Amino acid sequence: MNSPVPAANTAWIAAGVQHAVLTRTMPALRHELAGSVSVIRMGVAVLKRKIENSTDLVEKSALQQRVDAVDCSIADLSNSLRELRYWDRPTAEPIPSRTLLITAWELARPFLSMRGIALAELPPESAAWPEQPTRAQPLLYLLLASMYHFAEGASQTPASIHAELMDGSIRIVSEGVVAEGNAPHLLHNDGPTGTPVIDAASLRFLADHLHIPLRLKDDASVVIPLP
Repeated sequence: MNSPVPAANTAWIAAGVQHAVLTRTMPALRHELAGSVSVIRMGVAVLKRKIENSTDLVEKSALQQRVDAVDCSIADLSNSLRELRYWDRPTAEPIPSRTLLITAWELARPFLSMRGIALAELPPESAAWPEQPTRAQPLLYLLLASMYHFAEGASQTPASIHAELMDGSIRIVSEGVVAEGNAPHLLHNDGPTGTPVIDAASLRFLADHLHIPLRLKDDASVVIPLP
């Protein structure tokens, strides 16, 4: 008979799973921030050249266009930095469930695309989304971990992943099998950056630690209650 895992050990295992989620998500976060910074740098460089090389007054409309582009990039950067609060402790401010799912979808997309896995469109805003906002951090970790599990820890790599709303829960479903040649050969016993794959046991440890009663069905769907 297996002995129960001590609570302290469970917490460390869950922390390891959270680290695995971050290693898979960090390239998307870094790319999003770096992209905005690059556009700002380019816009400022163009403005400097216009000012330095012009013997006349810089045309106001041309200058305004460049300033607007820099302003837009600063706003994008500010939004990306604001979204980092989703990774903060569970007391971070609640946000709408659909907003959080959109964020998870976009963060997971690069990792899944490299494996030939498509992400289906999310349920529309008019669908029966819960009105009550949700705590971002635990649900974001669990949504991403579920998708990464399907990508590398399940028995087969799916061709696509989609989300469904059902009775106050979100159901993440894997469909089909990725076609040979659509993705590089990926070993199921070795995750990226040397971390183990996120298997079913890892997913359950994380859900238990976050006090979310996740239901994993036949390695093909995960049901996560929305608070």
